Amino acid sequence: MNHERSFNVDEMLSASWDQLLAVDLASEVEYFSFDKRNTIPELRRFFAIKCYRDLLVRLKTAREGKTSSDALRSVAREMRQYALERPALWAAASRTLTSDCAEWQAGHKELCDLIKSVLAECGVHGQHAEDALYMLRSLVRGFAVHQILGSFLHIYSYDESFERVVEIYVAGVRSVGAAARAAVSATTPK
Repeated sequence: MNHERSFNVDEMLSASWDQLLAVDLASEVEYFSFDKRNTIPELRRFFAIKCYRDLLVRLKTAREGKTSSDALRSVAREMRQYALERPALWAAASRTLTSDCAEWQAGHKELCDLIKSVLAECGVHGQHAEDALYMLRSLVRGFAVHQILGSFLHIYSYDESFERVVEIYVAGVRSVGAAARAAVSATTPK
């Protein structure tokens, strides 16, 4: 936070929370990026793009040397780890695109394409891949939010629980991939 800026109490009480958050976050962004950003949409765009870039590097690294189900497990784990380490950035990137910003769209597409390429290695394509991508994002986001809030009752280990959840997800993806391969085989002339 930029501690040099002083606020007067009347100013603070007359401003909306959105305005106060925007000013506070804008001062942080300006300090680190030297760009002035004053609105919530500008900040959301900045944080989403940053998350996409950071997460893409991490997912590529997590995927290295792995294929198919092993790559999918590794990507899911890294998504969760990022969500736990950077919950605000994760939340910014988890929102629906709200702008025609080319950088935001490109970052989103690149991240989705990486995950869909892993799903393709598992035999899942087209609409099934889109659905599996949404399921993975929902699974990771929901699990991370519950972990951050401590809202799971009687959990022995978040890590072990997440591993079981990922195994169920991977088994479902494998099943969809196997069904798709069987359908193609059935329609292919011999």
